[in-house]
Amino acid sequence: MKKKVLIITTLFSAMLTYAQEPKTDGAHCVKCACDEEVLNKKGHEILPVKGDIALGFNTIPVLDMFLGTLNRATPFAGSSNVVSYVQASNNQIVGKYYLDAKTAIRGRVGFNTLSGSMVSQVQDAAVMFEATKGTQDDINAASLIRVDDKLKFSKNNVLITVGYEKRRGYRRLQGFYGGEIGFGTNGSKQSVEYGNKFSDQYPVQFTNNFNSFGVTTVNPIAAGRTVRNLESKNRGGIRFGVRGFIGIEYFIFSKISIGAEYGWGYSLTTRRGQTSTQEVYNNGQKGPEVLIEEVDVDSSEKLKGFSVDNNNGSIFSMNNTLGGNTALSGGAGALTLIFHF
Repeated sequence: MKKKVLIITTLFSAMLTYAQEPKTDGAHCVKCACDEEVLNKKGHEILPVKGDIALGFNTIPVLDMFLGTLNRATPFAGSSNVVSYVQASNNQIVGKYYLDAKTAIRGRVGFNTLSGSMVSQVQDAAVMFEATKGTQDDINAASLIRVDDKLKFSKNNVLITVGYEKRRGYRRLQGFYGGEIGFGTNGSKQSVEYGNKFSDQYPVQFTNNFNSFGVTTVNPIAAGRTVRNLESKNRGGIRFGVRGFIGIEYFIFSKISIGAEYGWGYSLTTRRGQTSTQEVYNNGQKGPEVLIEEVDVDSSEKLKGFSVDNNNGSIFSMNNTLGGNTALSGGAGALTLIFHF
């Protein structure tokens, strides 16, 4: 009996030892297909491994630019056919870090700001009024004197998303799936300083539109209200969401792949209404007067719900102050070029 137990134990140990040793076929090691090390002809690894970092970008705009230059009738030509890898990916840095060959942490970071100022010159109304009390030469000289209307503005659009990704596949073709959570904010404001104050004695010029640099002249004898903006806090808000995704990648070269992704998520969006501080010149029954008014230009919003990727027409979308759609859920069916290193 002891001999039988010894023989069985010896055979079992041998089997375990054999199973744990890498199988060989001549001079090459043979592994399970799921753990197979994929090498190119030069012996370099093709698939990502533990510690690799990946950076990717949407190739559709590149194809659109290239193919559209050759033939505007190409299916890729035109902005309506541009589909982002992740929503608003042109404004984000997209990356991954591989915990192992089959698991990665992924993130998107977009921190976009824009600020500046505009200056428009208008006639100095006070100097011109004083010149009208003198000679024509005084008037001609005063007509050349200008004051500055100054506009200052700032905009911001921030989105931070972190996700967890799992992978599986065979050789160059890899599938992936996972989830991510994101948070974002956006908003804008502007203020204007006018070179001419409103007057009940003489006409006053001021810039009414800094995009076209249009100028309005206010005459003190004209009845009614004339309004000019001093400060505006435009639409902006907070976004929060969670999203599940699934996609595929094909490694065309060592550590370089083309991928496509689609997702579905839940998002919550809040948006404050636009407010404005404005200066009013009112020539009413009581005579000319200047007023400062605080005005709520529009209402606030709170939206929530589920949406598939790039469903820009849904109620879960929001127009931000930089233009475009700011739906948190994003990234669908695009050709994505990804580099691993």
